[in-house]
Amino acid sequence: MCFFTSLSANAAAVAKRYGKQLDIIEAARQILAEQEQTERAKQEADPKHKVSVYDIRLAEDIYVIPAYAEPHCVIVSGSDELQVMQWGLIPQTAKREDVERFDRENLFKNARAETLFEKWPWRMLWPHNRCIIPVTGFFEPHRLPDGKAQYYYTTLKDQEIFSIAGLWDEWTNPQSGEKVQSFVLITTAANAMMRKIHNGGNNPFRMPKILTPEQEQLWLDPAIVTEGDVAALLTVYPEEEMRAWPVRQKFNYGNPYDEGIVEPVAEQQNIGL
Repeated sequence: MCFFTSLSANAAAVAKRYGKQLDIIEAARQILAEQEQTERAKQEADPKHKVSVYDIRLAEDIYVIPAYAEPHCVIVSGSDELQVMQWGLIPQTAKREDVERFDRENLFKNARAETLFEKWPWRMLWPHNRCIIPVTGFFEPHRLPDGKAQYYYTTLKDQEIFSIAGLWDEWTNPQSGEKVQSFVLITTAANAMMRKIHNGGNNPFRMPKILTPEQEQLWLDPAIVTEGDVAALLTVYPEEEMRAWPVRQKFNYGNPYDEGIVEPVAEQQNIGL
């Protein structure tokens, strides 16, 4: 499955890429800036107080975005505005205790394309709640003979910012009334290149559902509502348009704004890319 992406571009570049506006993004930045100021003040008063950048900043100009951190991601929907959504879908019918369990167990980060039309909650969302997750790359592990993992960073050859298919929903906190928009990333069977990379773990031989430029508009088109039309968009992306290389072992530790995260390192095993 896919739990780490990258968006080394800023929201303005994403807006230009998809022809969207930035009003919601600017409002979110302001709210997050105020939260960061509050959290930094707490940290000064108590050095043991932990602050995650994923809680207080928009996930842009950043080299690793981990799903488990529930980051505030830049999302493209059918709206004229870019959206800000949390990674990790919260179904609108979820109870408060359900949300806590989803967080604890890292649920609803990925959705399999093969079960989109039959499995709850995806079957409730695919007709009208489709979205695009803009990224500049993603990370998947390769299982080595000794059982350890070497991560590979994958991008597209001809698109700096590209599109991963997703679904979104809006949940209302019954206690505070706060509305939370969240999303799940869709995966497909891996192509030949990604099978070489993502060869182990609990869900091997998977990859994100990357949309072609031609598929992007159709994926967001509200007129596309039949199972057959949506299924036709869930194709496996061709390996010849992708490239990948190994990255450092602890790429998801430390400063997520460090460009060194995506720099290539020596391959521990030749996997024939």
